[in-house]
Amino acid sequence: MNEPVTLKALERAMHNDELVLFYQPKVCLLSGDVIGAEALVRWAHGEASVLSPDEFLPMVESNGLLHDLTLQLLDQLVDAIVGLRDCTPVKAETPIDSLPPVNLEAHSGLSLSINVAPNDLASRSISNHIAALLQAGTIQAAELQIEITESAVMSNVDRVYDDLVRIKDMGVKILMDDFGTGYSSLDRLSQLPFDALKLDQGMVKRMGTSLQNLDVVRSAISMARELGMTSVAEGIESESVYNFLIAHGCEEGQGYFLGRPMSLTDFRTFVTSAHDFEGSQIGRVHQACLNLLRFRKTLVDAAFCSRVGEGVALQSVAEPGLQSEVARTRLGVWYFGIGQRLNAHPVFNEIEAPLRQVHASGLKFLEELERNQTVAVLDQQLAEIDQQVNRLIVLLHTLERAILASKPGRSPGR
Repeated sequence: MNEPVTLKALERAMHNDELVLFYQPKVCLLSGDVIGAEALVRWAHGEASVLSPDEFLPMVESNGLLHDLTLQLLDQLVDAIVGLRDCTPVKAETPIDSLPPVNLEAHSGLSLSINVAPNDLASRSISNHIAALLQAGTIQAAELQIEITESAVMSNVDRVYDDLVRIKDMGVKILMDDFGTGYSSLDRLSQLPFDALKLDQGMVKRMGTSLQNLDVVRSAISMARELGMTSVAEGIESESVYNFLIAHGCEEGQGYFLGRPMSLTDFRTFVTSAHDFEGSQIGRVHQACLNLLRFRKTLVDAAFCSRVGEGVALQSVAEPGLQSEVARTRLGVWYFGIGQRLNAHPVFNEIEAPLRQVHASGLKFLEELERNQTVAVLDQQLAEIDQQVNRLIVLLHTLERAILASKPGRSPGR
C-alpha cells in the first residue's frame, strides 16, 4: 500500500531521489526527426505507483521546497544530457523534402528542456548554476533549454527579465511555455528574449471544435514567425491535428500522438528506434510566399512614409527583415537554413538567384528613397521589383506542388 502524500513523505522522497524526471519526446515537424524532450517531474511513490505533478507539486510550492527541487532536477537533467550523448537519433526516412541538412547549425544532438519558476530566475541561482556547468564544459549550451510559463513571465517581468537575458546570452534557448494562457501582448513579447513559443495544449486540443479555435492556433504560429521565434505545439493527440500543424508551418511538436512522458531508459530506446513520423516543409514554403509579399509591402510603406512624413527615418518603417545580408532576412533564414533539405527538387535551386536579386533591389530602392529620388525613378524600380517578386512566387508555388507530388502522407501510427 502506498504511503499518503504528506510533507514528511515528500521531504523523504526528495532526500532519497524519488522525484525523478520523465521525458516527453519532441519532434521536428519539418523533418520528422526526434530532436529532444521536455523533462517532466514524477514521484516514484510506493512499489508500483508513479504520481503526476498535480498530486504533489502544490505541496512542494506551498512549503517552499520548489527552489531546492528545481536545482536537484537540473542536476538530474545534466546527467541525462551527458548520458545521452552516445545516443544517436534514428533519422526519419528520407523522402525528398527531408534530406540531410546542408550548412545548418553544428549541433545535431538532442536538446532537453526543463521548467523553472520566477523565484529561481530572480535569485539567479539557476543562471549561476548553468554558467558554472558551461564554463566547466559539462554541457553545451545547445543541449539545454529553459522553459517558463507565459503567466509566470507576465506576472514577474521586472523580476525575471535580467536573468532571462543572461541565460540567452549564454547561448541557452528559452521557451515560453503554455503560450495562449497569459494574455501577453505582441509588444511585450517582442521585448522579451524568448527563442520559442510553446502553444498551450488546451489551445491545440480545441482546434477541432471550431473555425475560430483553428484561427487562433494559425495566428499563434504566424506570431512566432513574425517575432523570429520557433513555434512548438503541445498536446498533439491526433493525426488530424498533427497534419494541420505541419500544413501551417509549425516547427516542433510534442504530445501523446508522438510519445508519452517516459523514463530515461525508455527515452533512450525511443530515440534509437525507427519512427515513421511525417515531416514536411510545405507550410514553410507557404510562409516564404507570405514573407516575400511582406518584403514588398515594407518597401511600399517606406516609400509612402518618406513622402508624407518629410524626414521619417526609414529604419523605423523598414522591418528588421531588410538586412544587408540576404541570409539574415526572414525568407533567407528559411532558404539558406532548413530549406536546404529541399535541394533535391530542381526548382528549389532556381530560387537562389532571384532571391538574391530581389533582396539587392529592395536595398537599392531604400537607398534611392534616402536620396529623395524622383517618383518616376522609384516607380520604375518598384515595377522591376514586382516582376522579381512575381517570379519568386511562381517558383515557390512550383516547389509546393513538387512537394505534394513527391510525398504521400504518412502517419506516426500511434
